[in-house]
Amino acid sequence: MGGFSDVLGALLESQLSGGAAEKLKRGLQGGGLERMLGQALGDGGSGALGGLLGGSGGAAGMLGQLLGGSGGRAGARGLEALAGRLLGGGSASPRDLGGGLMSLLGGLAMAAMTTGGRRPARAPLGLRAPETPDEEAELESAAQVVLMAMINAAKADGRIDPQEAERIVGQLDRQGADPEVRDFVFREMAGPLDTGPMVAAARGKPELALQVYAASLLAVEVDTAAENRYLDELQRALELPPQAVEQIERSIKA
Repeated sequence: MGGFSDVLGALLESQLSGGAAEKLKRGLQGGGLERMLGQALGDGGSGALGGLLGGSGGAAGMLGQLLGGSGGRAGARGLEALAGRLLGGGSASPRDLGGGLMSLLGGLAMAAMTTGGRRPARAPLGLRAPETPDEEAELESAAQVVLMAMINAAKADGRIDPQEAERIVGQLDRQGADPEVRDFVFREMAGPLDTGPMVAAARGKPELALQVYAASLLAVEVDTAAENRYLDELQRALELPPQAVEQIERSIKA
């Protein structure tokens, strides 16, 4: 296991993710995520993306054309791995699941910005493959911030169960996680709730800020006053447009 994208995949299948996998499954089955990604990718939610999420043979090429070449095919593979694991019960490596989650979050951010009239010139990293070493580092940094968001959201109702934290860290050790990444995860889970570093990392980066909010929403059940308050405070701290937040919430809760 390499970096933070890999850890995201392991986290997605753990109890610490707050039912994130189940929420994604419902969003895919209900069509909310497909419609939002369709808007982001330019098919207007017409159903062309349905083949991709269902694992059709031409999905990678279709998404590659929509996103502009081979970079899009990388995003398609991640989404196919994630959708296949959630909808078909198939197997996928933590790297594939983490890459799929980053692709999905990138699509959600792009669609939310498009709805608000701020469509980015290029698809976010994750939805497209990095093309330079600098972009590879940027994607890894974004995965780290998303990981921080999911862990902090899990603390919103007071704490992370120590046994669950130990289980996750042990799983990372067994999968050969980079020691620095493993230690970072342990510190994040053991420490108090602190949104300051992730908010600072997303400042001036609207796509990343929306990914942080979407990941946080996935990581909590939003069934307590503390969790609702946490999300409200996070939205204000990230300075997110209400329309974009509503779009993401509708898609995830579909």
